[in-house]
Amino acid sequence: MVKESNKYKLYLYFSIAFLTALVLGVVLSFDFITSLFKTSIPINSIITSVIVGSIYLVFHYIVSVCYEISIFEKFTKWCENPSESSFDAEDYKSGLLTTVLKPMISSVQKNGYILVNSSSDTRSIVEGLEQSISSRTSLVSFLGGFLVLLGLMGTFLGLTITLQSMGEILSALAGGLSDTGDSSILTVMVQLIIQLKEPMAGMGTAFSTSLFGLAGSGVVGILSIFLSRIHDQLKSKLENWLNQKTNFACKTDSEDSLDFPSDEGLSSQLKAISKQLVQHNKALIDTLTNTNRFLLEMTILQQSSAEVMKTVQDQSIETTKEVKLGNELSGRLIKESRQMVIALEQALETKKTDS
Repeated sequence: MVKESNKYKLYLYFSIAFLTALVLGVVLSFDFITSLFKTSIPINSIITSVIVGSIYLVFHYIVSVCYEISIFEKFTKWCENPSESSFDAEDYKSGLLTTVLKPMISSVQKNGYILVNSSSDTRSIVEGLEQSISSRTSLVSFLGGFLVLLGLMGTFLGLTITLQSMGEILSALAGGLSDTGDSSILTVMVQLIIQLKEPMAGMGTAFSTSLFGLAGSGVVGILSIFLSRIHDQLKSKLENWLNQKTNFACKTDSEDSLDFPSDEGLSSQLKAISKQLVQHNKALIDTLTNTNRFLLEMTILQQSSAEVMKTVQDQSIETTKEVKLGNELSGRLIKESRQMVIALEQALETKKTDS
């Protein structure tokens, strides 16, 4: 059973065993890989270079994080008893924990102690480490996706070559078959068999580049899993140690049993970081609030516009009905006026006849 403190070494051994198995597989299938590589030497050379560089970079990150964990373990022992620890602050100049350990190292060297005042300080320190880790993980993820992209580009290039060569072969075949002679048909068939080499080469380019790209992306993905697990180990070790310091500070403050002064330099830095985080969170909340207010106003405006359009449409319908009714009334009045005129004319004619 592997101890939790040494679990990161297990992931390192897993990555070494995986790379060893990968190299062994490449050696055993070297002839097959060489034949695939020769189908499209320029594209496969680019993909292979990216694969080798990505594997080297990820494995370098794995080894460096394991080194960071060992340095952190030595640092914690050095904080407890500087005289018996093998940790040398001058040897640690760069790494993931540089921004975290340097203020603490200077505090221990200057005052002989270190103290984390609150859990917010712990979160600020851990978030700083997460930002350093995210820059590495994003680069590894980009390399894995870039390998897939190169494989797809080679695939489409190979398919394009295949389609172009097939078009040329079909056009040549159609021209040769116009001659009805047996010898000409035989010649065309021989040329067809010879010319099929080009589309087959295009298909070889398509499949070989896809195979190299996907295989390289898979290898980088597996190594990135080991890297993320080791990152989690480093982060959990730092967080647990800081929580112990925070709990110790709270205990001494409540019991008032020890005179354990706070480190003003480190505390001021942590407070500044916490203040910046609060400001960023406040700005983000204000931005989200303004965005929600704008969206709400736009929604209300759309509803108002829809209501106005509906009102205008209803008024137009009513106006149309009134105009239609007015036309009907006008028609009736005109008809009745004509009937009255006819009746008057008939009455006048009747009077003239009687007289």
